[in-house]
Amino acid sequence: MKHFLTLIAIVLVSVSARTQVNITFICSDAITGQRMQDVSVTCGEQFGITNARGTTELQVTAGEYRVHFSFLGYQELEIDLNLTTDQKVKVSLEPSTHVLTEFELTGTRDQHMGIRNLRDVEGSGIYSGKKTELIRMDRIQGNKALNNARQIYSRVAGLNIWESDAGGLQLGIGGRGLSPNRTSNFNTRQNGYDIAADALGYPESYYTPPSEAVKEIQVVRGAASLQYGPQFGGMVNFNLNKPPVTERFEFISRQTGGSWNLFNTFNSIGGSVKRWSYYAFYHRKTGDGWRENSGFENQTAYGHLSFRPTKNTNIAAEFTRYTYLAQQPGGLTDQQFEDDPRVSYRDRNWFRIEWNIASLQFQAKLSNNTNLESRFFGLLASRESLGYLGAINRFDPGEERDLIYSQFLNWGNESRLLHRFKTGKVHQTLLTGIRFYQGHTENRQGVAPAGDDANFVFQNTDVLQSDHTFPSTNVSVFAEDLIRINHRLSVTPGARFEYIQTRSSGT
Repeated sequence: MKHFLTLIAIVLVSVSARTQVNITFICSDAITGQRMQDVSVTCGEQFGITNARGTTELQVTAGEYRVHFSFLGYQELEIDLNLTTDQKVKVSLEPSTHVLTEFELTGTRDQHMGIRNLRDVEGSGIYSGKKTELIRMDRIQGNKALNNARQIYSRVAGLNIWESDAGGLQLGIGGRGLSPNRTSNFNTRQNGYDIAADALGYPESYYTPPSEAVKEIQVVRGAASLQYGPQFGGMVNFNLNKPPVTERFEFISRQTGGSWNLFNTFNSIGGSVKRWSYYAFYHRKTGDGWRENSGFENQTAYGHLSFRPTKNTNIAAEFTRYTYLAQQPGGLTDQQFEDDPRVSYRDRNWFRIEWNIASLQFQAKLSNNTNLESRFFGLLASRESLGYLGAINRFDPGEERDLIYSQFLNWGNESRLLHRFKTGKVHQTLLTGIRFYQGHTENRQGVAPAGDDANFVFQNTDVLQSDHTFPSTNVSVFAEDLIRINHRLSVTPGARFEYIQTRSSGT
């Protein structure tokens, strides 16, 4: 009987040791008493940032912790807590004001540069041991109306950046020395799902979300392949703005004007009503361009609707439509550029994009230590290039033009299960996932009527220079295990099984 009671006691102690508690931290200014937003709170391995109400909630295993609070311009604060039950903790931060003859500025990149590394476990991904960056758009000082890539990504070391148009219509970045052309060497995502033309056969990203709608950008390079597939460069994920949780209705409108008849308008609405949340924006940008024959018009519309049936589950549906029409001024020889870099010898070349993306996402907290995410996504898109496409040192005779038409239809699902547990005294995080992807690309090239307008029509569909289809299928299963040896050393073994089939058919 004594041994039996001892065993019961040991079980109860071990269960209580794994009890999860929810801690709400409330941060305020020690002098004014006002709540403080964007205070960084670290409790053990958990990290949070206070919202507009000065609060953040963390879930930790019951035990003793030293909690660290930091905010630029305030003295850092550390307190010791014995956390056994759910509770609220109020703290006051003292402003850091000193008269100095000289000073040395130190701090984290997140505080001073708008960029930080992704945490070991963030969302449904494991990033320990990987080269990562998280760009916080609210702390970036750059021209967001023009999607100025040099300003947005300038703090990400090692990226190659191309800017091939005057309006920031397409993003061109490359890592690890790879070509930045349309970001084709990155697995490009929006809110966690694919947005490229064809992730396997034609992974070029003609669509880039407007920077004014982006909350943060995740960049994972190199070892991202275990989680995100075979792209050599890694993964780029645009997390768009979320619905405000404290407002039933919020409206934001920004208007920007510039040289060469540039006009940019961004308008968004959002809010939360009981268990429902919504967010939508409309973006339009037009301009004549710096060179002749380089005018453009770009439009983006996005809608997000989410429903929380229980406090531990969330269902969200999203739809994005993106279009742009741009006149292409053509290249220049070295001598032509030397004479006048703004001149254009092509006035009949046009480029058009239509992008439609839909997704359905399901998130569930199965237990205090287990989270499940599943995303269905689909894309219907097209790109069309029209004009005289010969070398720039050849004269445009003004006859029939070439037309290249491509259509992309793909869909897929990616599901992930993240589980935290302990083996002895070692904390571990296990991530498993499965992905299915099916793509279908059509590519046609033929003769279009003469003229100088944006008339994307084949002159004779029965006589084409080429007509091909490119079907593809991808099935993969992956797993990673984050094993923390101590607070400074961890090991992340992982494996991925990848099945890829690509085909081509046509004349």
